[in-house]
Amino acid sequence: MDKGVRLLAIDVGYSSVKVARHDSAGLMQFDKFINAVAKIDNPLEIDDDIMFNLLDKTYVLGPAALKVSKEFLLDMKTYEDLKTVTPVWISYLLRKYSDVKYDKVIIGLSLAFSDMADDLLKYIQETLLIEDDNYFMLLPQGVAAKESYIHYGLDLSDTETTKSNTTKLRNFLIVDGGFETLDFACVVQGKASTGAAIGIKDSGVIRISHAICDHVFKTYGFQISLKEAQTVVDTGHLIKRGRDFDLSEIVDDLSKKYLAYVLNLLEEKYGSYLDQSNGVLVLGGLGYLFEKFKNDAFVISEIEKHMDRNFIHWTPVYSEFYNAVAYLKLGEKLCGVGDK
Repeated sequence: MDKGVRLLAIDVGYSSVKVARHDSAGLMQFDKFINAVAKIDNPLEIDDDIMFNLLDKTYVLGPAALKVSKEFLLDMKTYEDLKTVTPVWISYLLRKYSDVKYDKVIIGLSLAFSDMADDLLKYIQETLLIEDDNYFMLLPQGVAAKESYIHYGLDLSDTETTKSNTTKLRNFLIVDGGFETLDFACVVQGKASTGAAIGIKDSGVIRISHAICDHVFKTYGFQISLKEAQTVVDTGHLIKRGRDFDLSEIVDDLSKKYLAYVLNLLEEKYGSYLDQSNGVLVLGGLGYLFEKFKNDAFVISEIEKHMDRNFIHWTPVYSEFYNAVAYLKLGEKLCGVGDK
């Protein structure tokens, strides 16, 4: 990559923030942070790396935010929530990676909120006092992820080697599953179009988190936040006041039912296209769920209701970084640097 242009790609999701960038040596690096943000009135005596000031407000970021009283924890359920925390994360990350002076920051947004793209960019610029209208680029989630697949196939573990000559799908459907949304995009002859893509709100893993919240309240009589439920989905355990609630079986059952929901939604929205395509490509955190239950009899039977097991593909590692890497690669193209 041309070292004269430095790009920082940030995928701000509802559950986590993913970063793809080139370090000072020009090597691609990944980072991931849980998207938990607490806005507090008074600074705490904690590691300065996770406490951040922006416009006279103090924020605690990442896992430490989950230790702050719930009343200070920002919700992450709606577009407005995402909008609020995005400039906070951008400002924090620019400071964290200050060893490199980045010329542009590239972010993405689910197609479920495509009508809010201009609003998000305007808010970020005004909040961060950025006068350069070209400093930020905003790309569509899901659709953009195709770029990572074209370059690296199903393996992002070696981004120094472009795998463009490896046999890949040419006509396929992308299913990019995150915490709040599912994004679907048709790829025909290696080309994706936003006109053949949709994003669906409240269709992501948030459905499992809501079910966990309901289960905990009905079973144990107390309420937990969606962020706490997200941790339960990731770990199978809820730690509360020194007690360890093992919810792994509940999480597994809800996760498998969620995969069945995704497959049915896929059939409902894109059944006719699947008849003409070569396969389905699952990206994002959703890929990890398919990988986890790839040998489960229930999940296999649900897949086979719609397609052959080999018709659906997913990324078993670094799945959550496909959008961030794509933002970086597309940004390089738009700036006329990197691989063409």
